[in-house]
Amino acid sequence: MRITKRNLLRSIFFIFSLGCFPAVSGCSGSTATDGDTITVVDQVGRTVTVPKNIRRIAALHHFGGKVVFALGQQDKLVDQALYHRENLAMAKINPSFAAKPKLISGHNLNNEQMVALKPDIAIAYASFDPADIEQLENAGVKVIAIRGETLEESYAGVRLVARVLGCEKRGEEYVAECERLFRLVKERTDRIPPEKRLKVMFVGPKNIYTAATGQMLQNTLLETAGGRNVAESLKGFWAAVSPEQIAAWNPDVIFLGSSLDSYGADSLFGDRQFITVSAVRNRRVYVFPSNIGWWDYPAPHCVLGMVWAAKTLYPDLFRDVDMKKIADGFYTRYLGYSFTAMGGKL
Repeated sequence: MRITKRNLLRSIFFIFSLGCFPAVSGCSGSTATDGDTITVVDQVGRTVTVPKNIRRIAALHHFGGKVVFALGQQDKLVDQALYHRENLAMAKINPSFAAKPKLISGHNLNNEQMVALKPDIAIAYASFDPADIEQLENAGVKVIAIRGETLEESYAGVRLVARVLGCEKRGEEYVAECERLFRLVKERTDRIPPEKRLKVMFVGPKNIYTAATGQMLQNTLLETAGGRNVAESLKGFWAAVSPEQIAAWNPDVIFLGSSLDSYGADSLFGDRQFITVSAVRNRRVYVFPSNIGWWDYPAPHCVLGMVWAAKTLYPDLFRDVDMKKIADGFYTRYLGYSFTAMGGKL
């Protein structure tokens, strides 16, 4: 997800000339140490040298912010680094967090303010334009590019940031907990025969006529939860689809992405275009959790979405699984407060 605009980034280059802002990156590459610095290769293949003792971090994407919190390094953040409702929830119960500036408004980054905060590193998402990252570094800001469109990529991102921040043990504990929840789901849904798996459509953020394709994290999420993504054969991100295509797919269940605030399940139930669709007829249309933080976006915490989706699709198979208890424990360990304490609801 892009959160900077090139014209804004260029303004930094001309206005600022700050030195030594370290950058970090992907776990798939090598690392090397030299005195007080570490050299790493990030998840877009960039080689970056960063200081060993990071004290100030800017996170320019919700994935990066989540990882910093999960590693217990949130006190080093120069910005709030959580977004939308999760940001508001954290600000209500954590005065120190609330006192930090917001660098992101919508999809725009306040570049000048970020540079003025003098972060040792900035963590961006891999979809940032390489030219934009280069311009930031020319302005003195070293950038860590991480990626999370698959669980493997997100784990690599966690391990990279943990390596740079010197907390590898904590990073492995986080990955292990995510894997535990993944296996909890996978070991049960693997028993479901292919012909008995529910057909599921995952609706995108624009409107009901966009679907998660087979190239997206949501496809992995659905498959792990025991569903069959009706749009699996489509390419790209959030493919546009017609009412006729949805009717032809005839999904058993429809998931509405957690970022959707403009419409809900009721709008589908009242729309005659979907009267023949099984998910609508049987009222199996669900908004993805959560009300305070996305469980269906790239980052390891999407394992919570896998547990929820599996329990929603196959309640009998997951009757013993207490979703609220799992969420409370996960949030307490990796955000510092329980899901319930932050106002989370399922």
